[in-house]
Amino acid sequence: MEWNWSWLFGRKEGVARAAGARRAHLEPSRVEDWEARLIEEGVSDEWASRLAQRLEAQHQQQGEGSAQALILGAVAATEMQAEAHAWVERNIRDVKEVERLLGAFTGELEKLDEVLEVLAAYAQRMRTRADRKARHTLH
Repeated sequence: MEWNWSWLFGRKEGVARAAGARRAHLEPSRVEDWEARLIEEGVSDEWASRLAQRLEAQHQQQGEGSAQALILGAVAATEMQAEAHAWVERNIRDVKEVERLLGAFTGELEKLDEVLEVLAAYAQRMRTRADRKARHTLH
């Protein structure tokens, strides 16, 4: 006889989902509760402490039943902000890389300019020497 344990896992998942639903319906009453709920939803500690006071004030204005919507909105906003911040950091890195490459290119152009000045001076000397030899009679 084989035992089917899948009913046990499904039951545990259902119990956990129900516990989460009960917790979701509990309205936070203190700033610390708001902060804890935000952290549970994946908001960083720094942002949770910043948002908790604002959410509590909004909750008082909106009334009972608005806590879950406020928390979900805050989570969505922090996720979007994190994506935007990552995009800005990536662009800043790209700009710094372009600046570095342009600086290196500028250095190479300065070297090329120096070499061209030396070649121009050498060509000028060769031209003046050729002119002098044409004027003199060798015998």
